[in-house]
Amino acid sequence: MDARTSGLPGWLQDIVVGAEAERRRVAEHDAWRRMREGTISPQEHRNVLVGFWPLIERFPQYLALNLLKTNHGRDAAQNATRAWLARNLRVEQKHAEWFLDWGQAFGIERDDMLDGPRPVEMTLIADWSWRVCESGDLAEAMAATNYAIEGVTGEWTPGVAHSAVYRAAIVRGDERRAMRWLDAHADYDDRHPWQALELIAALTGDDPAPARVQAIRAAITRSYELYALALDAALGHAARERAGATEAVSAPPYRSSLSTQAAVSSGSSGR
Repeated sequence: MDARTSGLPGWLQDIVVGAEAERRRVAEHDAWRRMREGTISPQEHRNVLVGFWPLIERFPQYLALNLLKTNHGRDAAQNATRAWLARNLRVEQKHAEWFLDWGQAFGIERDDMLDGPRPVEMTLIADWSWRVCESGDLAEAMAATNYAIEGVTGEWTPGVAHSAVYRAAIVRGDERRAMRWLDAHADYDDRHPWQALELIAALTGDDPAPARVQAIRAAITRSYELYALALDAALGHAARERAGATEAVSAPPYRSSLSTQAAVSSGSSGR
């Protein structure tokens, strides 16, 4: 049992332990090993960064959607959650620009990051996160994004951030600017997801309804599954491109627009 979960209610500890296999599939994905060792191909590397841009660009919006569900003064749990989301919203707004800096340092132009084609499977995690944060319960939505996605990101980033081989591959600009996104997540996000779990516990209590427990469990598992699917697609798309078959695996340019968000909201949740 992780010492960081020892103060959580038993039902939430069970969820964390039960999603271990799905979490490890993301944290230990071969894409991160290739990045650490400098064996990732330029196309694979480009796919990882460009493919995850929709998730990065939207993340402050996920926090804002969750913030709208809180009402100050009703109880201590909502007060704490509201303050935490507002504080972290300001932090997350910086991360999108840092992510663009990361790509540019490795030769990925801003226009390509914003509007270039990406494996279609890689946009699913961004669309799922929007869906659950727009229409899901507050605890469920925070479990999917602030715990699951940010938590597992905090597990793989230290290895890449601290890799001298990876840093040596920077082709443009200074190292500090190039690595700000990775460095921030390797440190900051180690604490962030566990704070989110504590807030989820406070919002739901020691004995929530079984349906609510299941919704939180399903949200965490779904986030891990789509994260792993995105990584598989990033590597698989590059392999198919080398074989000359890219048409079926490239998504059109991504747009974070009200029309896109409306289309996702009217679709199925995927749970």
